[in-house]
Amino acid sequence: DDWFLPSKDELNLMYVNLKAKGLGGLLSNYYWSATEFNNANAREQRFSFGSQSSYDKLSTNNVRAVRAF
Repeated sequence: DDWFLPSKDELNLMYVNLKAKGLGGLLSNYYWSATEFNNANAREQRFSFGSQSSYDKLSTNNVRAVRAF
């Protein structure tokens, strides 16, 4: 019960410190963050380039839950 979805900033740290170095088994896809943009959109991180954007919450993306950061 201590797992959580990382914030947009924590997700970016995962990209910089893991994916960009070939670690962590992260796919080169979009991952949801726990950070909301508004009622309809949440922040996502693109793990192929490291960019972030806001996207419709009804869309499907990957998630990477974490226990501690």
